[in-house]
Amino acid sequence: MPENNQKLNLNWSAAEKALAEGTFSGYKIGVLETEKVFANFLEEKKIPGRDTDAKIKYVANFLSRSEQLKYAREIYKKIIEQPHFEISHEETKQVIQGYWQAMLDLQEALVTLTAWQKLNLRFKYFFAQIIKKIKKITALLAGLILLILFFYETAIGKNTALALGKSVHFLVFKIGPWILGAALVIFLLWLGLKLLKKKGRQF
Repeated sequence: MPENNQKLNLNWSAAEKALAEGTFSGYKIGVLETEKVFANFLEEKKIPGRDTDAKIKYVANFLSRSEQLKYAREIYKKIIEQPHFEISHEETKQVIQGYWQAMLDLQEALVTLTAWQKLNLRFKYFFAQIIKKIKKITALLAGLILLILFFYETAIGKNTALALGKSVHFLVFKIGPWILGAALVIFLLWLGLKLLKKKGRQF
């Protein structure tokens, strides 16, 4: 485990146990456990973000070795996605070091940041999220408007809308009642059988 762990006061026991096995599977479990430690650390520090990737983006400016963390998480994802992926002891140490350095950087940053700076960061993050949502909603509305104009303004659109309308009308008013009736009959039969079985168990 990283030296000077007392600076972070984290529980590395599961990762240590896995690494002590000295096997490829142990190394992989060690990386997975370190990812858990990292995710829990971000959660405890109340770093905003819907997942770990989003949280990392939020604190990216405070990471002194962001590439090292990126490498560590790439290895983690390979372990998750590739069952036969193998990792050496040295690579495992590099991965753990990448996670540890990121957590150390964040710990130091959170200590030095003022309340106003933290509030400002959160505001920027949530503002960026709102902008993203607005863009998505705008794109959806634009697509909907274009679709409506297509059906309303073009001959092909009008013919398509007419054909769709007839199809829906046929399904709802012609076939629909039969489907509902059949479903009701099946439900009643099922209910009747269930009641009979229940009565049979009572005797």
